Amino acid sequence: MKTIFRYIAICIIALLLGACKKHDYAAGEPSPIIAVADLRAVYKGSDVKLTKDNMLGASNITGTVISMPDSGNAPKGLVVMQNLRRGMLRGIAINLGAASSNYHSGDSLMLKVEGATLKRVDGLLQISGLAETAITKISEKNPVTVQSSSSYAIKTNPDQFESTLVKIKTATVSPTPTPDNTFIGDRYLVNGADSILMHTEANATLAGSKLPASASVAGLLLVGKNSNGDTGFQLWPRGISDISDIIKPADPNASLGKLPVIITGYINDTKGADGNYEYFQFRATRAIDFSKTPMAVVTCTNAGSAEPNKGDAPGSGWATGGGRTYKFNLTEGTVAKGEFFYVGGSNKRINGPNTTDISGAKWIRSIAYVTNVGDGFGSASSGLLPNSGNAGGIAIFDGINVTETSVPVDAILFGGSGLTTIYNATTNKGYRVPESDHYSAMNGSQPFFLQGTNTYIFPYSTPADLGFFVKLGGTFDAKNKVWITPRGYKFYQLQSTSTLNELETGADVNTITN
Repeated sequence: MKTIFRYIAICIIALLLGACKKHDYAAGEPSPIIAVADLRAVYKGSDVKLTKDNMLGASNITGTVISMPDSGNAPKGLVVMQNLRRGMLRGIAINLGAASSNYHSGDSLMLKVEGATLKRVDGLLQISGLAETAITKISEKNPVTVQSSSSYAIKTNPDQFESTLVKIKTATVSPTPTPDNTFIGDRYLVNGADSILMHTEANATLAGSKLPASASVAGLLLVGKNSNGDTGFQLWPRGISDISDIIKPADPNASLGKLPVIITGYINDTKGADGNYEYFQFRATRAIDFSKTPMAVVTCTNAGSAEPNKGDAPGSGWATGGGRTYKFNLTEGTVAKGEFFYVGGSNKRINGPNTTDISGAKWIRSIAYVTNVGDGFGSASSGLLPNSGNAGGIAIFDGINVTETSVPVDAILFGGSGLTTIYNATTNKGYRVPESDHYSAMNGSQPFFLQGTNTYIFPYSTPADLGFFVKLGGTFDAKNKVWITPRGYKFYQLQSTSTLNELETGADVNTITN
């Protein structure tokens, strides 16, 4: 009923404007309302006065307010609103000065913008010169749409996201906060190779809340100047309700030490479809409570067509994101010393569709990665690991703040030996190596895979599409944290009825001593 009344109200206003009829193209009658997407397109790089001629015959815009002045974290003097027309959600800022405090998130507005000016101020596109009498409030407390995105996607298509309500999913907060740090001021939300500045005003209701180490953060996506005077995107969370998936900062006195976890197996090519079926096996060399000492698993793929950094080494190593690297945060659950655990796709089947359910294994993190982005970086993908061509990889890190300079506690490469997309000696870009059985940075003289002596690559299993689980054996001394016997490999062909026990026992399974 509320929706019907709202529609009637809009039509009454439109009738007063002579505009409740649909655009009759045959009669040449333009619509009085222009989509925000089309309004934004009127701006060509310099201030422009809005007229019916440059607004396709229109004089009005409609939309839903997304700014919350009462939260204290809204740009002074601006109302930010968005609308959805022709399947495109777009936003715009309106400079109303002191009158901006009269409008709140969920207000549905109609604005007569003819005669106002469209301009960029400190990089943000906004409407100025609009009298409050030109604004009609249709209704209040309407739901608002939130777009989920990543820093990479925003910077690839900025006009799509500017001045809309955006959620950055499972981003890492940088610089890494301590347990006592609060939201006030500027921090970066890191997604792989890209980041977005998160801004919180000193008088915001959110300002005194404790900063997470990682979280999903929603807010107004604006453009402005940072403390250094540089112009760029800023995410303004409107209140604590805009913060979710919170992971608290780690205890700074806690340390997992050397090689707390080792990689002991993986399946990159299940029988049939791979999407959401790939998984990776690890073994703990000490007891770990991931809620207190979190870790992160990152996969990489390096086909010549993979982006970003197409045809080249990854620009930010394991943290590149996009279609190159994908992250899983391990922030819940416990493992005992010597225990196997698993990370990977959400389907939790031993060898693809219609095979044994292994959801009863020790799963620390799983994601439906076909449709979901990674924890902080990585685009949704039909497969995280390659089945042919250039090498792919798996790495595990102490903590969840993975950057270009982060060194994994363990990592492997498998597949082809092509160098171009793995390591670039000219730019000194690539994937950093751990200190392990097959790899060493040699005190920083060769920190990357396929540099110096770091050339060991486990081969692809063949033939394809049979469902080989790759067992990475070897013997590890858990007390002294050294490899007694380096890891080899065994291609163990799984059947539809294979069991979890087959992955964790046998002569070719990893051995831990002490």
